Amino acid sequence: MSQSQFEMINNILDIWKIAIQAIMFLVLWTAVFSVRKGKKDGIAAVLIIFVNVGIGFLPCAAWVRYVVSAFAVLGYGAVHYKKQIGKAVFVMLVFYNLHSLSFLIANSIYMEVTNAMMKELDALQENYMQQVYHCMAVGQTAFDFFYTALFVTMTVIFHRLIKGETVMAWQDVILLSVLNFVGSMTTKIIIELSTVKIDDSFFILFDEKPDLLWKMPLIAVLIFMGEAALIYFWQRYRTLLAERQKHFVEEQQVKAMKKRLEEAENFYGSIRKVRHEMKNHMANIKGLAETGQYGEIEEYVQRMDETMQALEYKYVTGNAVTDVIINDKWRRAEKAGIRFDADFRYGGEIPVFDLGIILNNLLDNAIEACEKLEPGKAFIRLSLKRKKQFLLLEVENSFDGNVPVQEGGSLPITTKQNVLPDIVTEHGIGLENVRDMAQRYLGGVKIKVKGDVFHVTVMLQQGGDESKVD
Repeated sequence: MSQSQFEMINNILDIWKIAIQAIMFLVLWTAVFSVRKGKKDGIAAVLIIFVNVGIGFLPCAAWVRYVVSAFAVLGYGAVHYKKQIGKAVFVMLVFYNLHSLSFLIANSIYMEVTNAMMKELDALQENYMQQVYHCMAVGQTAFDFFYTALFVTMTVIFHRLIKGETVMAWQDVILLSVLNFVGSMTTKIIIELSTVKIDDSFFILFDEKPDLLWKMPLIAVLIFMGEAALIYFWQRYRTLLAERQKHFVEEQQVKAMKKRLEEAENFYGSIRKVRHEMKNHMANIKGLAETGQYGEIEEYVQRMDETMQALEYKYVTGNAVTDVIINDKWRRAEKAGIRFDADFRYGGEIPVFDLGIILNNLLDNAIEACEKLEPGKAFIRLSLKRKKQFLLLEVENSFDGNVPVQEGGSLPITTKQNVLPDIVTEHGIGLENVRDMAQRYLGGVKIKVKGDVFHVTVMLQQGGDESKVD
């Protein structure tokens, strides 16, 4: 094989390696980011591939291409994924680690193959240099083959491990990237030490320490296994934390509903008390009238009116619990300057305890969204409709237009982040509980967003699986 043929094969293999790197980076990107931009992501991906291949033809070091690509990716992430820039950094670090570990293992294979073939050559033969180029071409081909196989295998494993976490705080990025730094720096150190010029001679690391040819791949495998295990246990931790949060919120909602039941019981107890005392009130008014104490009559009636107003509800739904919930939310909305309208009549089709949990979650979310707007511009509309054997509970409200939705699901993700992830909060759990409750009644949750209006429809089937709800 001539030198020109070897250089041509080497250039083709370099382009192949660059293309594989770009594709593997995009696979990692789509694994980590759950929110996609559709055409924008596609166009950006194609441009990144072309930029990488184009720089590969330029007479510059490989690190230049990595630096340019890193700045391009982080810049794109900062523009289109402002609140998730930590994820972009994590993707970059994972990519460099997998590339480095694959390179480290493939390089050992390359050294073994070329050393074995070079030992068989006779330097006195006329075609010695052609045979050298042939050995190097075979070794480079073996390097690219194993590099590609290892890079693809590691990337696929990571793609399965990373399940599109919606929130990745900076402390998570730092924790998960420790071994990424270790892998990248280990490879860099080995490459720098592999050939060192000392005076007029060269120190060849693998010639002096041939056992490193199998130790280095072993270290690479262990680093990869450690990183994979770290991500796996982090995923498990996130899952357990989410379950803990959900259990906590369900307990809080049960307590809230019990409190609502007590409030409803007290409310109707007060009404019964007033009704019972009405005869006495009428007798007192009659006595005051007979004695001509008209001023005291006016004062007495005014006090009765105040008492009746305290017991008066704007919305009467047909059930004490839903009366308490809806009127309580109406008062809260009115105090915040939010227009509140309700068309709701409870018929007993669904246990009021479960229906109350759904109402509490939806109306609380709506009020929180409206409170971010200027007073007087926000509104909430609540309605309960019946269609054959289904109940359709609808809540429509204005909001600021920012509603990130998780890929693969119909529910928006929370925009609130905890400073400390171990602290249990109710952020982002409300709609999940509504969906779980709807599924118990063979229904579901449908969300529509049009401009600055957020519309939620909860479908409940009458006579659903009530064995799950008491």
